[in-house]
Amino acid sequence: MNERAIKKLRHKFILTATISFVGVMVVMFLIIYSVNVVTTLRQISYTFTYLYEHDGEITVDDNANKEELMKEIRPEDRNFFIQAAQDLLNTGFSSTEFIYSIRYFSVTYNSDNQPVKVVSKHMAMVDDTQAVKIADKALKSSDDSGNYDGMMYQKKKVGNNTLVIFVDVSGQFANVRRIGSILVAITLLGSILALIVFRLISERVIRPEIEAAEQQKRFITNAGHELKTPLAVIRANTELEMMMHGEDEWNQSTMNQVDRMTGLIRDLVLVAKAEEQEDKKELSVIDASETVKKAVDDFSSVAEKNGIKLAQEIADGVSLKMNPDLLTQLAVILTDNAVKYCDENGTVTVKLVQKGKGIRLAVSNNYAEGGGVDYSKFFDRFYRKDESHNIDKGGYGIGLSIAEGIVSKYNGSINASWKDGVITFECKIKG
Repeated sequence: MNERAIKKLRHKFILTATISFVGVMVVMFLIIYSVNVVTTLRQISYTFTYLYEHDGEITVDDNANKEELMKEIRPEDRNFFIQAAQDLLNTGFSSTEFIYSIRYFSVTYNSDNQPVKVVSKHMAMVDDTQAVKIADKALKSSDDSGNYDGMMYQKKKVGNNTLVIFVDVSGQFANVRRIGSILVAITLLGSILALIVFRLISERVIRPEIEAAEQQKRFITNAGHELKTPLAVIRANTELEMMMHGEDEWNQSTMNQVDRMTGLIRDLVLVAKAEEQEDKKELSVIDASETVKKAVDDFSSVAEKNGIKLAQEIADGVSLKMNPDLLTQLAVILTDNAVKYCDENGTVTVKLVQKGKGIRLAVSNNYAEGGGVDYSKFFDRFYRKDESHNIDKGGYGIGLSIAEGIVSKYNGSINASWKDGVITFECKIKG
C-alpha cells in the first residue's frame, strides 16, 4: 500500500469513526430526550387524572389526609417492577409537596353550560372572572384537550356537569427544551472533540505504515540498482562463452533468464515509482488521442505476426491533464497484455473517449476461456491464472498492478470484465 492509499484510508477511518460516534451519541440523546418528554407528559396526565378524581380541586387539610393522598398517588400494591420503573422515570408524584406546586384552575359547568364552581386560587395571575372567560373558549372548542398560552386544558363530563381544568405546563416544557438544548450542545461539542482525537490518533497509527511504505520503495529501488551489476557480469560472461564455444541450449537458457530478471527488476522499480506522489499543479493538458495512438501503433507488427487484428477506436481531440509518460505506459501495458493473451485469429480493440474532463480507455480482446474467472485478482502483483507460472508468453504478473497504480494516482478506477468470449480492461481517469 502506497503513502497516498494509506492517507486515503486514514481519512476514511476518521470519517467512519466520527460518523459512528455521532450516530451513537444522537441515538443515546434521542432516547434521553424521548424519555424526558414521555415522563413530562405522563406526569401531566397524572395531574389531570388526580384533579378530575377530586372534582377539580386539591385539598389536604391534615396529616391523615396527606397519608391517604400518598396512598392514592403511590399505591403500595403495584407490581414491584412497575413501581421501580415508575420511580426511575419519575412519572408519578414524588411527594405531597408536589401537589402544592401545581398551578391550575378549574371551572365546573352545569347542563346549561353555566359556571357553577370556579377554583382559581392556585393560579396567581388568573382570578375567577378570567378563569371563566378562558374556560368558556375551551368549552366551545370541539376538542377535549388543547393548549392555551403556556397551559394545557382538558374537559370532561362529570355526571350532568362538565369540568374544564387548565394546568400551567410552561415550566415543565421549559425544562424539556433546556435538556434538549444541552443534549444538542453536548453532541456538537463531543463530535468536534471526537474528530480532533480521531485525527491525532490516526496520524500516530499510520505513521509507521507510511515509513514502512517508504522503506519498501527505497529497498526495491536500491535492490534494483545492486542487482544490475551481477546481472551485467553474468550476461558478459555468458556472451563471452558463446563467442568462444558457440551457442547451446545451456548458455541460451542463461541469457533468457538474465533478460527475464533484468525485465523483472525494471518493472519492480516502475511499480515503486508509480506509487510516488506527483505534484499535479505542474502538469499540463496533453493530447491523449495522439499519445494512445502512438503507444498502440508500436504493437501493429507484433499483432500481425501473431495473426491478431489490432483495431483502434480512438476519438480525436481527447485531452487530459496527466503525465504523458504515464499515459503511454498505461496504454502499452493494457495493449501488450491484450495481444499476449488474445485467442488465435482474434481481435484486440482499443477504445478512447472523452469523459467530462477525464477519459475512458478500454482495451478488449478475444478470450474464450475467460468464463468463471476472478478478475479482481488480475491486479495482484505476480498473479497468474496459470499457477504453474508458465513463462512462454513472457511477463511477470505485475503489469496490471502497475496500471492500477497509475490510474489510482489520478483518482481513477480500473476493472476487468468478461462477456461473450471477450475480456475488457476499462480505465476511467479523472481530469
